[in-house]
Amino acid sequence: MEPLTVRTPEPVDIEQLSAVAARTFPLACPPSIPPENIASFIAANLTPARFAEYLADPQRAILTAYHEGLIVGYAMLIRGVSDDADVQRAVRIRPAAELSKMYVLPDRHGCGVATALMSRTLA
Repeated sequence: MEPLTVRTPEPVDIEQLSAVAARTFPLACPPSIPPENIASFIAANLTPARFAEYLADPQRAILTAYHEGLIVGYAMLIRGVSDDADVQRAVRIRPAAELSKMYVLPDRHGCGVATALMSRTLA
């Protein structure tokens, strides 16, 4: 079996990354969130065009986990510290980054994908 690999996605990966994001985002939503709100968020934030912007943004870092050539999960970090005063006081170590997103396909839960993504995030 091919091992899991974690790397920065290439532009050619954006369509697949967007599809994984659209599939996994609803899993993190509370049941009280109306499906149309979830669909609206996906349409506004998880499209291939948005991921192309995220990938080009020097303030963001995206890591993708691959198994047998397919994306099975991803993480997105935002470099820097929020301007919020409470966050500014709480984050004492700089430079810092916010773990904005970490999602894994449901059939890969419990297989070490999140662990691999987090390990790479902290490296």
